[in-house]
Amino acid sequence: HRGTGSSAPSASHPSTMPAPSGSTAPATRRKANIAVIGAGWWSQGWHIPQISRNKDRCNLVAIVDSSPRPHSSLNPDLESLEDLGAKYSCPVYSSINDLLADGAVASTMDGVIICTPHITHHKIGLQFLEYGTKRANGDDGGKPLHILMEKPMTTCVEEAKSLHEVVSEYEKGGNGTFLINHSANYREQTKAAQSLVMSGKLGRIRLITAIFASPLTWLFDNKANKGWNEPDDSGKMIGNGLAWGQASHMLAWIYHVSNVTPSQVYCQMSHSEVTGADVSHSATITCEDGVVFSLTGTSLLPGYEHSKPPVGKRIAIEIYGTEGTLIYGGDDQDPTSGYLELRIADASNLGQVEVIERKDLGFHFENGEGSGMGPESLLEFVTVCEGGRPYVGANSTLGVKAVQTIEAMYRSNASGKAE
Repeated sequence: HRGTGSSAPSASHPSTMPAPSGSTAPATRRKANIAVIGAGWWSQGWHIPQISRNKDRCNLVAIVDSSPRPHSSLNPDLESLEDLGAKYSCPVYSSINDLLADGAVASTMDGVIICTPHITHHKIGLQFLEYGTKRANGDDGGKPLHILMEKPMTTCVEEAKSLHEVVSEYEKGGNGTFLINHSANYREQTKAAQSLVMSGKLGRIRLITAIFASPLTWLFDNKANKGWNEPDDSGKMIGNGLAWGQASHMLAWIYHVSNVTPSQVYCQMSHSEVTGADVSHSATITCEDGVVFSLTGTSLLPGYEHSKPPVGKRIAIEIYGTEGTLIYGGDDQDPTSGYLELRIADASNLGQVEVIERKDLGFHFENGEGSGMGPESLLEFVTVCEGGRPYVGANSTLGVKAVQTIEAMYRSNASGKAE
């Protein structure tokens, strides 16, 4: 992390950081009914137990998976669908059609979490959007159905745009809220960073640099992890590896905080000699209004994030505007490793730099903690399912931007040209 330096006078004013707007709890809190779609590695390790632990705020009313015995190369000890139903005292279904046909359960749902393979996001998302629209506009004046979808939203621009168009009409009609589970976007540090940019203290954004380094060689060098290393069977997905698996985290954060819109991408990648998956990338992303965004990522950081002690991901973000610079970075396993910092130039005195620091917030990025009540993104989803107003850290517009950028990165690497 960069300090204030000794070449120019500085002052620290934590209290001048704009306060971010957050969610609003419902006036009368009611327990929400939430179904989880997909019972794989992430659902069994995170979503399902976390929803269950929030028993004062929500009920787990259904689990759906097409396999009676879900399997994952990342966890060979997944529980069967039948055992999950017994463990969490909820009905289980082998298909979404079976769930929706069970009116006694489907009619009570306030929200669904879609945690299935990326290739299925578009189809499943449309299925619940269609059901939610019919239910919300039924003769009985049905209630809204909210959706939390895992990232990336899709792995195909065409499907991302299609889903976004339906979501836009769905939300305009008051049928429900659509969120994407980019957990870093719901952190307090992210809210503060976005508020700073929105306050105008940076002036016009001109340059963004972002570096994201992960200790994930074990993932992308393992042939057993086909879902992470090979394109799916749709024929629409271009490439697979670090960009689809990890770049969406950083892209979602940047697009949420800065609100820039990508227009062209030039990218080069390196690949695993074992699996062929991309393991490093360097991209220049040209955005509207002349903003240049430099994105670098790699999975080659030595270590293992699930070891004891864990090796964290390294993040370094700098956003340069005409009047100030926002700096944020650190090790995502060490909250003391960094903090949010704003440097503002004094136009009347070039040697004077005002520095606003938020050391009190520390450094946090993704929230992948499996224990406890769940990440902020999940808790915001519970809030909207209860009838409250959530903080929207990632919507379908942001989802499209991330998918557009990643797909263009793969196309550019293949063509050698900007895409």
